[in-house]
Amino acid sequence: MKKYIFIVSIILTTSFFISCKGKEKVVDKNELQEINLGVMQSMDYVPFTVAQKQGIYDSLGLKVNFIKYLSSSDLEHEFKLGKLDGAITDLTRAITLQANGSKLKVIMKNDGILYLIAGKESGIKKLTDLRKMNIGVSENTITDFSTDIALKAANILTVNVNKPNISKITVRLEMLQNGQIDAAFFPDPYATIAIRDGHKSLESTKDLGINATATLFSENAIKDKNNEIMALILGYNLGINFIKSHPKNEWIETLSEDFDLARSVVKQIPLPDYHRAELPKIKDIKASIGWLKIKQLIPEDYNEKNLVDSTFVNQP
Repeated sequence: MKKYIFIVSIILTTSFFISCKGKEKVVDKNELQEINLGVMQSMDYVPFTVAQKQGIYDSLGLKVNFIKYLSSSDLEHEFKLGKLDGAITDLTRAITLQANGSKLKVIMKNDGILYLIAGKESGIKKLTDLRKMNIGVSENTITDFSTDIALKAANILTVNVNKPNISKITVRLEMLQNGQIDAAFFPDPYATIAIRDGHKSLESTKDLGINATATLFSENAIKDKNNEIMALILGYNLGINFIKSHPKNEWIETLSEDFDLARSVVKQIPLPDYHRAELPKIKDIKASIGWLKIKQLIPEDYNEKNLVDSTFVNQP
């Protein structure tokens, strides 16, 4: 690890190169402002936190403050108040916020996975068993969206299930553990905790072809902290390089401390197939827009034209 950081530090002693849509830009790391990034407790932001804990952001001269939330509504409230420069959230929420007046842009997609977990006493063994069950969701977020996609795959109408709104993820897990709901979508580490306790994973968003989480920034931050966002993404990519080139046991303490979980639990968490920073795919954006229009959460004339800022990374 020390050798890795030493090499990064040598390369980035006083300045660094950032590739921006095929062009390189030299940035003086001593001039960078700090960034406040809101995150949900999930595997989506792991490359960022690995970059921080391994000293990569220190080498870049960037201070990143990760502000953690247990519900999308709390994160969005503070984003609207201007307390956050950016956030990792659902495409559905990013679109809804923008459509309702928030000045923001999506700058990259993330690679976290959610798992549909059925309670061990629910009797649910497959998707078609979800009919007439209580499926906990955080309303109008990726958990709600993914639940509807899973129901569609099982040929179940949404009117034939009950979807109680449980916005806080820890409460949703507790209710599953206590048999108060029959199933729900969870990101890791919560999915692994549930499976460890005997509950069953039915499907994942990956299985269902859903990739609907993204990093967004306010337009003010994009204007005022352009170099900082570039450095953030560079650190993200270097974090992924570190994850892929080092055994998990060399950096497992990062996850253990960040998630406040025992190493034995963290060892069981499967890693997503992390990709270097790239933009969301158009099909994923359109799927989220279509769902939101059906639910009448955004205007019918809304389109994705102004959603994405492609300044920082290339379209896949």
